[in-house]
Amino acid sequence: MNELRMYVEHLFEGKVLTPETIELKEEIYGNLMARYEDYVASGLSDEEALARTKASITDVDDMLAGEGVAAPASGAAPTTVMPAAQQTVKMATPVAIGRDAGAPTPPALPAASGASSVEQKPKSKTPMIAGIAAVVIIALVAVMFGVNEFILDPARERQEDIAEAQAEQQWRDQQAQITGDNSTSADGAGTSTQNGSGGGADSSNTSSNQGTTPQFADPEDQLEYEASTALMDEVRASGAELPRSFAGSDVSDDAKRGELVSRLPLGTYVESTSVANSTLDLTYRAIDHNIDGDALDLALAYDVTALMAVYPSIDTIGVTLNEDDDHERDVERYQFTRQLVNEYLARASNSAITQVNDSLFESDESWEQTLNYLSSGRYYDELTDRAEIDS
Repeated sequence: MNELRMYVEHLFEGKVLTPETIELKEEIYGNLMARYEDYVASGLSDEEALARTKASITDVDDMLAGEGVAAPASGAAPTTVMPAAQQTVKMATPVAIGRDAGAPTPPALPAASGASSVEQKPKSKTPMIAGIAAVVIIALVAVMFGVNEFILDPARERQEDIAEAQAEQQWRDQQAQITGDNSTSADGAGTSTQNGSGGGADSSNTSSNQGTTPQFADPEDQLEYEASTALMDEVRASGAELPRSFAGSDVSDDAKRGELVSRLPLGTYVESTSVANSTLDLTYRAIDHNIDGDALDLALAYDVTALMAVYPSIDTIGVTLNEDDDHERDVERYQFTRQLVNEYLARASNSAITQVNDSLFESDESWEQTLNYLSSGRYYDELTDRAEIDS
């Protein structure tokens, strides 16, 4: 309001202008404006509100003295005092100026004292401390993450890799021993030991696996090794008697087909089998998750090959499998065609076997030789990779 601004300028006429004086002047003007607006809001007319506002302060000498402002130099215009004032008036309270009942309490003007009219509060150090604490916490988290990510995790993975490498090497050594024993059998040596009881590959495979079971520091590695080795041993111990006993049976015979599938290495986990046209569908549920991928691929390739050898009318075998630690909808799917099985078995045997049929188990010796080819990673690993259907 221009009239109040002029009135405040009038109060400070002849005063020495310093930063403190200017600050005090602006503060008084702000308070008078607030007082004026309160009077108007309470219902007073503009004229009456202006008059009461001006009457609340008529002199600033005491305030300037409290601020330590020097008196005006000689020759400067004297301080003008309002004619109606009988004495120096300080910032009056609402009662001192006869505030009407019900009118709002105007804001208080700064009191004259030896201290500055505006008290400077010390700045709080709390935000700075909080900021430093946040930086320290973030740094600690980053260090912990780095230690876990780049030191602890690689160390654990290295130990797991070593354990898996040891288990795989032992399995390969056992497999190499089996291959050597079977080769000797095929040449006519040791036949009575392996086949004299009519058990096919059972006695040689069982004897080859005797030895000390490796002990792993990680219990999970121990479980994986034992579960995987057990399944691979079951495949290697599978003789020709089982597929031979089902040769010539009708694939549409649910009972006979179900019995055969349940007696194969993965038979413990079979949930259902079904036949439509020339396609056999197998579903395996809750397979032990401790069985590693190589052992599972080997058993799956063996089961598919044995079923195609028993059932010549089957052109395709579809497989759905699920592990016991997966959701029931989290499944892997495979589609094995007879052409695909023939192709990979021919590769593994260097074309010694080009057709999967009942000739593979005509004799124990021929089945043992077939089993050697089936146990080759060149067969079961590549076959299952090719047959797997991407989700």
